[in-house]
Order: sequence, then structure tokens, then C-alpha cells
Amino acid sequence: MQPHKANPPSSKRPATLVSDREQLLASAAGDVVRDLRASAVTVFLKVPGVPELHAAAAALTAMGVGALERIALDDLSYASSRAWRSGRVEVGSNVEILAGNPNQTVFASFPLEAAAAPLFSPSRRFGTLTAFWQRAGVEATEPERQRLAAAAASLARDLDRLADHGLSLVPPGVPYVVAAEDPVAGGEGRASASIALIYHLHRLAMLLASAVHPQEVVERTVQRVVDGLWARAALFCLLDTDRLTVAGAQGCAGAFIRAINGSPLGQCGPEGEAMRLQQQLVYGPADLRTAGRLSEPLSGQDCFWVVLPLLAGHRAVGALSMAFGSERQDIIAGQGPLTALATAVGQAVERTRMDEVRHALADDLQHALLPPVLPQPAGVVSTSRYASATSGMDLGGDWYDLITLPENRLVMVIGDVQGHNTAAAVVMGELRSAVRAYAAEGHDPAVVLSRANQLLIGLDTGLFATCCCAWLDPDTGRAQLATAGHPPPLLRTADGRMPPVLAEAGIPLGIDLQATYTVTDLFLQPGTLLAFYTDGLGGVGGDVDPAAVRAAFDEPGNLESVGDRLIRGFSKSLPRHADDAALLLVGYEGPSADAQRNVRQLHIHRRDLHGAQRTRRLVREWLEGWELSTMADDEELLVSEVVTNGLVHGDSDVYVYVRRYPERIRVEVRDSDPHLAQAVTVPREEDQAEGGRGLVIVSALASAWGNSPSGRGKTVWFEIPTPDSRDTEV
Repeated sequence: MQPHKANPPSSKRPATLVSDREQLLASAAGDVVRDLRASAVTVFLKVPGVPELHAAAAALTAMGVGALERIALDDLSYASSRAWRSGRVEVGSNVEILAGNPNQTVFASFPLEAAAAPLFSPSRRFGTLTAFWQRAGVEATEPERQRLAAAAASLARDLDRLADHGLSLVPPGVPYVVAAEDPVAGGEGRASASIALIYHLHRLAMLLASAVHPQEVVERTVQRVVDGLWARAALFCLLDTDRLTVAGAQGCAGAFIRAINGSPLGQCGPEGEAMRLQQQLVYGPADLRTAGRLSEPLSGQDCFWVVLPLLAGHRAVGALSMAFGSERQDIIAGQGPLTALATAVGQAVERTRMDEVRHALADDLQHALLPPVLPQPAGVVSTSRYASATSGMDLGGDWYDLITLPENRLVMVIGDVQGHNTAAAVVMGELRSAVRAYAAEGHDPAVVLSRANQLLIGLDTGLFATCCCAWLDPDTGRAQLATAGHPPPLLRTADGRMPPVLAEAGIPLGIDLQATYTVTDLFLQPGTLLAFYTDGLGGVGGDVDPAAVRAAFDEPGNLESVGDRLIRGFSKSLPRHADDAALLLVGYEGPSADAQRNVRQLHIHRRDLHGAQRTRRLVREWLEGWELSTMADDEELLVSEVVTNGLVHGDSDVYVYVRRYPERIRVEVRDSDPHLAQAVTVPREEDQAEGGRGLVIVSALASAWGNSPSGRGKTVWFEIPTPDSRDTEV
């Protein structure tokens, strides 16, 4: 296969272009294939700042089309990673690879032997030169290892010269792959010329299998087509009802993209025709139907276009169009590989689209069953977090609630229904409603759990649930707690201690009709923080990391910051968590009679056109009542911006809480829109002239501010120091 790139440079002349570098690497790999009669040879280069080797170039025979592209340096099941560490030739086999990487079955399911030599110069470590053989139980002989080491040393000297001339040695996103002359069959006939094409289709199919979102399918396909198949340009369109939308493009003219994006299917020329006929179409360089498609740097080149319908079953879901130079006529020599490409991409698009719709519906259902905004009674501050599972159904039975009772009492609830499906979510909604009703009747936590248990058994769902229920009187700090198979909350005192909450755990709800639950009495001092959580936050086993929790509690910040740190730590430690996680944080600030003098709140209906104006007036009145009228101008401006942002962009009711502390005024604006507010310095077209700039103003004037998702909605908060605290700082 002869791409449109330059001929390989002589080893006596340093490469000066990236294409020269790629040809140099591929030429060296090809020499080793022929010398060692290998199936494939790959040049791996180290990725800067990442402990990985990525394939930069490879030379393949027909038996080497499954070559690796990425190797973790800490994975010693690969000969390449061991060679990088030891600095000498290392050997390996498919048995070792599969023992440490069962997911590599497609690559190493057949007998495979490997030898890797380090690409090291006296001053630099570049990567490895790795050879693969399709044979079993036959390690590389000593002469083979010596020849591989000599080839690696020669290539390392060439790479050293490239580095001295300033040429980048960062591995590309897609390796440069060429077909090496088969040392057994000899020659580079048509079968040999298709090896690189088959290799890239094989790799793309593996990458698409792990794609989660349609955009991942688009990006991976376009990158592989342009960088792997050497297409001059690529256009990826998806069918949306009866119109085509451009999901990705490279090398295409902007005017052409704008013209086809959103066009009716019948007016989309080659793409529409290919989808209607459900077959591959080819358009020559002189065909007017593809004129004007290439971007300015490519517009003068003679290219033919290949248009593939992306099929999912018997239905076209989009089209992939590719422009190639005349030297790539081999790409259309046989329709088999490109048909396989269209089928793999089309099925990946359909699968990820369906998953995205399913996850969106599940997420909407989950959030609809959670409280939109938590109440903030005097003496108590609260926030919540919810993280959906990122594997499986993305739907769980975790829930939390904060219920206000007469006489300013408060009930805190968190629970987890068994399962990750619609049934679990429905049962969760029923339990949440029942617990609210039982708590509103004035029952203590043990009775609430007992009645919820009887209800769940009566529903006959076959599911069980864990639950923790607590009652708090802010006037006295007295609290009661009962659990049904659920961990008790974490407790942090005002002086930083974290004593264990010793509560007797009953059996989960839904198992034993006669189950009873025990109340544990607590007395909270002002400044105490309670953290209720579900087992998803703790990962496998359901136990949270005490050190991580203590670090989140001890780091300076407010309750919103603590919630952000805890849920962020969960997401980082479990990137593909199979369970959802809920978190309810409740801070007890002191007797409500005292707190009422320092807390003001306002509820604004989403359709209240005068909500922002009313908020400004009340904020000024509240500050004057606290003898802080000198702060009114800044506070009015900031709260008006944030409230307006919530009403206009959140499309939900807005709740405003203003809290006075000795050294600062804190404002919290909560709504039920889960999308974070964005600080926009350039107004969007759909906004008014100054729209979207509210958070920029908040960032400039507030001493601290935050923007946190809180379960079903979000909280935007900011703080401004009081005049007395400013004087103290001076």
C-alpha cells in the first residue's frame, strides 16, 4: 500500500517533517519484519506525562493485523513495558498477556510470541521496538534478540538526531501503518495492499465497542479515517427524523458544512442517495455533485469521494463521506472492508443513541423522584448530592429527604432500594412518599421505619430496602435516630472530632413483617455536621474511607464545598461505578430562636416577572435591619444577577436564603435545574445584551462563591465580608 506521503528518508539524512518521521519509523519496522520473519513489528513511543507507550508506526504481514496500540508501563504482562523498565530485550507470550488482560482476547487469543527492545539513546528514552510472531512456545532465539537489539539501537540513534533537530517525537493518535513484504509469500500484491486497511478497521471496531456516547463514535471514526486510512477529508452525518445533521467533519469547507447541516434528506445529494439506496457510492474528481466540499488548503486537489450509508439492521442512521487522493484507488478495489466499516459504525451509532436515550429517561425519572430543593429552616443548613451509576441501567433506588414538621422540627431520611431498574425507582418513590406521610403524623424514627417496613412487604415487590431516619429539634439540639440495615450518619463536631454514632441497626425493610427498630438519642452541639450517605458512596463493601471523609471535612470551606469534595472523591475513585450514590449533609448551627434573627428566605415562582425586583427590595430591608445598609448596593447587584439567571435559564422556582454570620453575609440561590450555571463573558445569541454575565460579576465582587449540583437541582452561593470584618483584616 502506497500512501500519498513522501518516500522514506535516507538514514544518512535527518527527517525534517512529521511524514518523514513516520516513514522512517515504518521503514525500520519493515526491515525487522523481513529480517526476523515476524508477523508484525511496532514502534512504541512514550507519551509525555502519561505512563503509557503508544504505537507510533507498525509494519504488518497478513498475520499481524491485530497489533497493539497502547501499553501501560505498569502492566508487566507485556514484554514492551518490561523492556522499558529493564533497558534490555524482554520476551513474552499471549499466555502472559491474557493472564493480566483478559480483555485482550481479540488480540492475543491465538499463539503469540513477542520480543521487545528498548529504544534508548545515551541521553533519551524514546520507547520500544517490539516484534510479534504467530507461533507457540518458541521464544526469540539469542541471535534474534541480538538483531532486534541492534535494530533498536540504530533506530534510537536516528530518533536522537530527530530530537536534536526539534522534531516532535510525541506518538500520534493513530499509528502510521504499512504492509510489510511477507517474508514467506513475498511481494506486495492486492491482498498485501489491503493489510493496513484491515488493520485500521479491526482497531476501529474494537474502539467502537467501548464507545458510550454517539459523539465518541463520531470522533473515533473521523480520526481513524483521516489519520489511518489517509483520507483527505471526512464528513460524518446522522439522520434526525428526516434531516441530516453534521456530527463531525475534517477537511471540509465551512460553507458546505453549513449547507448540508439540517437539510432534508431528499436534498442532501450523495449522502441522501447513498442512504436511500443503502449502498456505497463513489464520485470521481470531476463529478459536480461533490464540487466545493474541500476546505481551502485542499480545494485544488483532485479527490474522489466515497459515500457510505451507516446501517443499523435494515435502516440507515447516517452517512460517512470520505475524500481520497487518486493514489488511494485501492480503497475501493473491493467493497468488503468498507461495507464492514459502514456496518460497524452504524451499529455503534444506534447502540450508543439508544443507551443515551435510555440513560436520559432513567436520569429524568430518578431526579423527578428526589426533592427539588431542600428546606432551610432556621438553625439548620443543608445540601445534597446525587451521582448516577455510570455502568448498567444508570437508574437506582437511592433517595434522600428533608422534612419540616410543625414547631420547626426536622426529619432527615436516606435510603437505598435493592436493584438498578425501573422497579427499584418506583418502589423508592413509594417509600419516600410513605416515610414523609408517617413522619408528618409525628411518629418517632423507629415507628416510621416499622410502618415503612409493613408497607413494603404489603406491596409484594420482592424487593428490600435499607433506610436511616433521624429527627431533630433545632431549639434544643435533641435528636433521635433509627436505622434499618443502613449505616448511621457520620458526625463531625464543631471542634473537629468525629465520634462514631452508635446506633442499633435493625434488619432492612421488606424482609420481616414483625421487625422492630430501636431509637438512639443524640444531643447535637452548635456547629455539628451530619453526613447521611448510601453505600454507593463507599464503593465495594459500602464503607467510606475515613481518611477521605476527614480530609473533606477538615479542608476550609462551607457545607457546599464539603458536598463537592465528597462526591468528587467518589467519582474519581470509581470511574465506572456500578452503583448510584446519594449524600445528605445537615449542619446544625444552633437554637432556631437565635438563628431566626440571622436567616431570611424568599420563594420566587418561576413565572414571577417581578421576582428579581422584589428580591432586591427585601435584601436591602434585611440588611438595614441588621444595620448593614452599607453593603446593600453590592448585595442587591449580586443577588439580582443570580436570581435572574435562575429564573431565565433554570426555568424553575427559585429559593433565596440570606444568612448573617459575624464576619460575612452568605447568599444561597437554589433552583431545581440540575445544569450548572456558566460564567459567560461573551453573550450568547439567545440572551439579552448583558445575558450570561451574572456569574462574571459575582466572581469579581464576591469574596467567595460556588456553583454546586445538589441532587435534583443546584445551588449558586456567594459571600461578602461585613464592614467590621474588613476593618479587622486591615
